[in-house]
Amino acid sequence: MRSSLEEQFQKFVIDPIHHSQERVILVIDALDECKSGLQRRELVETLSTAVQGTKNFKVFMTSRPDPVIQAVLGSLSIKSKLEDRLHNVKHHDNIGDISVYIHQALDNVLPEGKRRRLIEKANGLFIWASTACRMLTSQTSLSPPEITYDHLMSMDKTGAIDDLYNLIFVRTDPEFHAIMYKMLAVLLAAFEPLTADDVDDILKHSGVYGSAKALVRNLGSVLVEDDTTSLIQFRHPTFVEYLRRCAVAPPIDTRNNVHIRIPDAHGQAAVWCLKHLTSRRDGLKFNICQLESSFYLNREIPNLDTRVSRFISRRLRYASSHWLFHVAEAGDSWRSIVKKEIQQIMQVPYVLYWMEVLSLTGGVPRAITGLRAIKRHAGIA
Repeated sequence: MRSSLEEQFQKFVIDPIHHSQERVILVIDALDECKSGLQRRELVETLSTAVQGTKNFKVFMTSRPDPVIQAVLGSLSIKSKLEDRLHNVKHHDNIGDISVYIHQALDNVLPEGKRRRLIEKANGLFIWASTACRMLTSQTSLSPPEITYDHLMSMDKTGAIDDLYNLIFVRTDPEFHAIMYKMLAVLLAAFEPLTADDVDDILKHSGVYGSAKALVRNLGSVLVEDDTTSLIQFRHPTFVEYLRRCAVAPPIDTRNNVHIRIPDAHGQAAVWCLKHLTSRRDGLKFNICQLESSFYLNREIPNLDTRVSRFISRRLRYASSHWLFHVAEAGDSWRSIVKKEIQQIMQVPYVLYWMEVLSLTGGVPRAITGLRAIKRHAGIA
């Protein structure tokens, strides 16, 4: 059994602090990136309890405005200061930081006068400044920095992040827009980060061919591929929010219509998941972890995590955990396509094999939620 957050925090953070006479400051950045509201609440409450019980322990947290975090912090008497800097773009710290960043990043790219005008154009938004700098220093761009700079300066609104993201697509070859939007939709619909090979494979199963590695190279200002895991990540939540706005209401712009079709991406991912689950070579099977007996409890099995990593591939774990949610969010046409595979998965022996994987990977609670979602959204009993 895993220890609770409070127990782990006590053992690995607070107990060592008790042996120190000096003040310890713990910095937690992007607290709002904890996806679950319950997790955010639990973390803040654990931190507040720790601070109250430890005189030499201080916590510095940063977060975008979040109602859960604000509700927990609002009632605490121990907080030293609570300040909203995000929307105060004119704060001297914001302007100063952006000035230093742009001058260092573009020292050998643009002359000082243009760098100063770019600082003014950022209007206190660091994400605008950092994205613009990556565009200006991109090694894959076909446009010289001077042309990119002119485009940036021609934007109507100062510091308008959507205009900046629109410009990224304007600078790419329109011939590849359609496949780019499909790959971005898959990344947006995924419930966990995917590798470039995953994205290519998902689209290939639906008869669409592209290169996610090329996507990352061309959109390096907003996407990044982790050197260790090869997983593709969005550089900033504002780009995710921009894509979601495009999915809800594509911008009316003859130069740049960004079409992000999330239901189609969920349908493509659902097909991919179900193909992996039913694969004869790498899919679900009896006693997948080659256990000596099925009568042992999970906690009684030695090196269970090692066995899971060895015998249950990352793709199969993803498919087992998330296929229900992809089906639930897909369009009706996609659900009709995968109807046969769904019936196969929900019958013996596959349903038993699937339940075994869920048990071994700790995925039972999510599967229960997924079954409710598929019944509620897809009407599948």
